[in-house]
Amino acid sequence: MTDRKTIVITGGAIGLGRELTRIYCERGDRVVICGRTQSALDDVRELHPEAIPVCADLGDPTGRKRFVDALHELDGPIDLMIHNAAVQFGHDFGAGIVLPEKIETEVVVNLLTPIALTADLLPLLKQAHSARVVFISSALSRVPKQSAPVYCATKAGLSNFARGLRYQLEGTGIAVTDVVPDLILTRMAAGRGDKTLSAAEAAVRIVAGLDRGADDIRLGRVGKLFALHRIWPSMAYRMLKAS
Repeated sequence: MTDRKTIVITGGAIGLGRELTRIYCERGDRVVICGRTQSALDDVRELHPEAIPVCADLGDPTGRKRFVDALHELDGPIDLMIHNAAVQFGHDFGAGIVLPEKIETEVVVNLLTPIALTADLLPLLKQAHSARVVFISSALSRVPKQSAPVYCATKAGLSNFARGLRYQLEGTGIAVTDVVPDLILTRMAAGRGDKTLSAAEAAVRIVAGLDRGADDIRLGRVGKLFALHRIWPSMAYRMLKAS
């Protein structure tokens, strides 16, 4: 295929990432996915033998280097880089239930790694005719919840980095998209199925937005939530505080 693209997806073996992998593999693109669990990567390869898996822990510098090295060894540029991998832990600072190692993991995986990977892969993105970097953020970046303050902080940082990076890359041929999904039915949202968006549906909408060249993609109820936050922020905060 003359229009075959190289798509890179972190966390591409489970949840939303797996659905994005499926869509781009079915399109005939070359899809490179990164995940921490070899069995999950093997499951994807059974369904999509053409996918290129890299087993690496992006929260570890050695794992990040392994992933970056594997991408630089590919023949050709990167057309689409989707930063999807994320972790979320509950913390209760008031009760003193805080594990420093989990705080560090959240900050590294959710925020520092996407920033560092983007810097490492810019040379490959610049080689593409028209490249795009995508950050999967969260509505919690703007309206946080009580139980996961560190996760919310990392997603707020990610959204702000996405916008700042977009400013810096103007005129380079590399676009930047900030995706803000509604609550997606994944392991992270277990037990809240009645309030979630399926990973398959979210992936379809994200890909459609990327095909349109959207710089900001908001899914489900996020648009209404952000509108409420602008006109009545205290109500928006109360709504998501215990979510």
